[in-house]
Amino acid sequence: MKRIALTDHEFATVASLLHDAAGLTFDDSRRDSLGYSIGERMAAHKIPDVKSYLEMLLGSGGDSERQALLDEVTIPETHFFRNPPQVRALRKHVLPELLRQASQSKRLRIWSAGCSTGEEAYTVAILVRELLPQSVDWDVKIVATDVSTRALTAAGNAHYGERAFVMTEPLDLARWFVLDTTTGSWVVRDEVRSLVEFQHHNLVTDPPPFDDEQVDLILCRNVTIYFDRETTRRLMMRLHSRLRDGGYLFLGHAETLWQISDDFSLVSLGDAFVYRRLDQRTEPDSEPAYRRVLPDRRTEDEPRPTRADRRRGYNDRRGRAGDTVVEVPKLPRLVTPAMPDVGEPEPVPAGPAPDPLDAVRVAIADGRYAEAADIAGEVTAATPLWAQAHYLQGVALTNLGRDEEALVVLRKTVYLDPEHGLAHFMLGGALERSGELVAASRSYRAAAATLGRRPLDGVATELGGRSVAELAALCMQLAQRADHASRAEGGV
Repeated sequence: MKRIALTDHEFATVASLLHDAAGLTFDDSRRDSLGYSIGERMAAHKIPDVKSYLEMLLGSGGDSERQALLDEVTIPETHFFRNPPQVRALRKHVLPELLRQASQSKRLRIWSAGCSTGEEAYTVAILVRELLPQSVDWDVKIVATDVSTRALTAAGNAHYGERAFVMTEPLDLARWFVLDTTTGSWVVRDEVRSLVEFQHHNLVTDPPPFDDEQVDLILCRNVTIYFDRETTRRLMMRLHSRLRDGGYLFLGHAETLWQISDDFSLVSLGDAFVYRRLDQRTEPDSEPAYRRVLPDRRTEDEPRPTRADRRRGYNDRRGRAGDTVVEVPKLPRLVTPAMPDVGEPEPVPAGPAPDPLDAVRVAIADGRYAEAADIAGEVTAATPLWAQAHYLQGVALTNLGRDEEALVVLRKTVYLDPEHGLAHFMLGGALERSGELVAASRSYRAAAATLGRRPLDGVATELGGRSVAELAALCMQLAQRADHASRAEGGV
């Protein structure tokens, strides 16, 4: 189905409806995507024009069609064991700690909010089963919710194709799934499925599930990127009210609560940053599972966060790139090592000591990328809040072709500094090369939005000396390319 060209009025009408119905925000950069979705719905009903479709959608009997349109615009792009740093944090730290704390009650409650087609919820259930065999007498309940009835149907069916297992180890695939030889799909084993309950739920309009029960762990990953700032703020208040003291909140790699909510503490768990409700300043177990990241407890020699670290959250990042059109080159893997002059001022260590990142920059400039990655890794280990250190490590790893490792540090960069447009750009490239096309599109759009808020006469030497306006426009074209490729592969 070809894209439907929406007029300004038609686009505003549908965007407003989707915002009121589910909190979804569509800026002009997503007009084409919305046009495709409306085109699919028009074809399903054999409706010839947008005006007639809107009359049906807005009519008194349009509830079912509004749900169908929500199903169409929500993108079920996910897979098992997605975001390896967070999976490691769950497997090694969070779930063992929560089970130790619940050793008396033997009760565990987990909410997968915005569960899409179920891969996230089943992944958590697998991790629980690793720790708690089926024969153990525990009361474990994982409630997985989503606004899309289409996604929930697929989740309940629990049959998945090869694309869902791009991050699954062969041993995990063999242990927790059964091959359906008639369809060629893999089916989640009953011992895992028994832990998960799927529910239709609207995060914006419906009360949280679990009735009055407190929840130990909430996963709400890559959901708030579709919401505006105020919708996200209200959602975080609801999640906080449902999460117990000491419970964990997992957001997506590009989502942050800076100036959205002060109700959660940011903590470091190995390679992952997650949030925790700590009303009573709950301390970790005798063997600490995490290191709390609180700015007012930094050591004297730790660089202070950049101003961007304290700015508005990622969900307020939307903006429009300039109208400049540049030719889209093949996506480069290697990048010019010189640093641009369009970013936030870099943190400067206290006292006369030299900037430890100078050695990283010199190594990158000399093409000694492995050495640069090692030095940057030492810096980030000592100062995990320093976004620019993570970014430079990502630059070095990208030049080495080590995209899987680059994804980890670039995700940390945009987590700590949502305004780091060049990090969003680099992350988009690594995601696209890794086949995560929908996520790549999001990162490119974030890059365009954040770069669009920089001085447009700045020079981005990361991409052949183009101006910031040109780079922002390029990012929009790369986002559209990723969207088209995703649709061609059936990712939407």
